[in-house]
Amino acid sequence: MKTYKFTILLLLFITNLFGNIKLYLPSNTIVKNEAFIFALEAEGNDISFPTIPLIDGQVIQEVASSTSTNIINGNVTKKIKKTYSFYPIKDFVLPSFETQIDGNSYKTNEEKITIQKALKTQSNLFDFNIKTDNTDLYVGENFILTLVFKYKKDVDILDLSFDKPSFDNFWYKQIDNSKKYEEGEFTVFEINFLMFALKDGSQKIDSLGINAQVMDNNSYSVFSSTRNKKIYSNELNFNIKSLPANVNLIGNFDISASIDKQTANVGEAISFKLNIKGKGNIDDIPDIKLPIDDATIYENKPLVKTQILNNEYSGEWEKVYSIIANKSFTIPSIKIDYFDKNLSKTISKQTDIFNIEVLD
Repeated sequence: MKTYKFTILLLLFITNLFGNIKLYLPSNTIVKNEAFIFALEAEGNDISFPTIPLIDGQVIQEVASSTSTNIINGNVTKKIKKTYSFYPIKDFVLPSFETQIDGNSYKTNEEKITIQKALKTQSNLFDFNIKTDNTDLYVGENFILTLVFKYKKDVDILDLSFDKPSFDNFWYKQIDNSKKYEEGEFTVFEINFLMFALKDGSQKIDSLGINAQVMDNNSYSVFSSTRNKKIYSNELNFNIKSLPANVNLIGNFDISASIDKQTANVGEAISFKLNIKGKGNIDDIPDIKLPIDDATIYENKPLVKTQILNNEYSGEWEKVYSIIANKSFTIPSIKIDYFDKNLSKTISKQTDIFNIEVLD
């Protein structure tokens, strides 16, 4: 099963006809986070469609184009249909479109389009649920979001495609531990995401959608057909608390440092390695500079290795510095602060101080 498959389904259209130009709309409402699809169709010999770069500030994509030729009583005309798509984020007005056909100008009417909230699908055949163990979190604290999709074993599903999720105000990454198993009369798929809250306050993960292509076996026909079924999940609400002032790390971390030697000749480099390990939002550790005067410092970019163990995000941050000085110097203590949720307080940890002797 492909985890994501982005498809555009042109449903039953209502049409508006203006001279030789038609506007096709699926309807005047659309579910939030779904693609809004419309089409313009013109018939004539010399046709010039409008350029549509933006609607309500959103980029428009032309997703399909078709041309056909008609001959009626010896008169030859062509019919061109262009289909467009974009993802609106709020109610909007589809503007009037002006098309030039054989030297004449034709316009469509404006259409008001309303965004509707998706509601969880209630069905005896399908169930789609999103869940997590904790909805009371801090900014930067990780959690696991689990998508659970069930369908009855006797339902003949040809294809499944998950809509691209829209996790506003959350950082996310899919975890490679998808599951498929049997549960009573149902087949179950589970997909997990590692999530981090990026903003404090009341936050929400909107209902997610799945497209299922189902075999429609009609007992009154010798032929089988397919139908497309859209299944929506529940939504989740979160209470996200801010971290203490001047702290951007949450979890549990240790910091250490080491040098390759404590004595060097003039012009000889000292290698200094800084290492931070722990559980939490380790990717948010900022770059660290060494405040050493009268020295030349060469440094690599930090190397960050991460993993997920027991549903916790953990890893190691490491940076190597090469220091060259003409006189003795001190590498100061490097400090990190992080918020320990279990202790409900900010913890400070720091490295040792290194005094380096430079020989003449």
